[in-house]
Amino acid sequence: MALGLSLVAATGSHAGEPDRLRNIVAPIVAKKPLKIGVTLVHLHDDFWKGIAYGIVDEAKRSNVKVLQVSVAGGYGNVKEQFAQLETLKSLGADVVVIGAAAFDGYNAILRNLKSSGVKVVAAGIPVNSSAVAFGVGQDDKAIGSALEDVICKTKGAADASVIAIPGPAGAEWAHLRHVGFEEEAKKCTGLKVIDGAVGGGLGIEQGLSQAADLLLKNPDANFIYTPEISLGMGAVQAARQLGKTTKVVSSSVVREAIPMLKDGRLLAICSEAGIIMGRLIVQYAIRENEGLPTPNLTKAGTPYPALMVPITMITQENADSYPFDMYELPPKAWSVQAMQ
Repeated sequence: MALGLSLVAATGSHAGEPDRLRNIVAPIVAKKPLKIGVTLVHLHDDFWKGIAYGIVDEAKRSNVKVLQVSVAGGYGNVKEQFAQLETLKSLGADVVVIGAAAFDGYNAILRNLKSSGVKVVAAGIPVNSSAVAFGVGQDDKAIGSALEDVICKTKGAADASVIAIPGPAGAEWAHLRHVGFEEEAKKCTGLKVIDGAVGGGLGIEQGLSQAADLLLKNPDANFIYTPEISLGMGAVQAARQLGKTTKVVSSSVVREAIPMLKDGRLLAICSEAGIIMGRLIVQYAIRENEGLPTPNLTKAGTPYPALMVPITMITQENADSYPFDMYELPPKAWSVQAMQ
């Protein structure tokens, strides 16, 4: 496992983790004025919505002002996000939080923000710029490795085959997860990996069509890996429609996936604790602004210091005890429009 990853069993041990920051750092309240502006790639899933909610809620608790939460609308919408970054700068943000719509292409504009005295924070996924002050996210390569490890430890994996759906082209997080999965699979004796093609978007329909095509070509496949849960839920539907008992592993939690996890159609989901990430972004921004220590920041594959939030592997066995609403799923009634 890469540096910064803590693979935690989601058991009753969470009863000892009541802290909203999962005991990663002690919460503090800002003593100096601090204004944060946010632009995220989208709010279509609970991961990004959780980050937005975590930032807004933690700011209220911590004497920090959130000026605006903007949304690029989807991966690849770089120009839209450039305009949002300029707007946040004009609003007087001390800190700009970016969940980037692409890995590359941001260095010039982020350097401009830095030269203007604005600190840039990378949220959730990496962005290729040394102008970023720090990031709060997760080790994507380790997520892929951990999902493969679940498969390898499943009874019969030594004589099994797994379909690997890489995810969309140009998404660095998906690429890293696929690399981690492939590297770990080489250590699993007898496990055969069948790679799908890189490309396509995200969504249940994409997962359904890709998984169905690959299952028709490889009807004896025992497992399916997808890098993200909407693709994973589509893969579950494909297996069911074709009358297969193929088990699926994926990453990120949405409410609709929890029943699939509990009845065993999803073998495992890797947590992506967006709410905690959002809260930690605010807490570390306060520390940066006030010259306080920022523990646990490391350069783990990013061109800037980053905090890799511990992940949890959630399975049928521990799904009932995992605190989804505390770490993963924002309140159903919450919306960024209400915040604005």
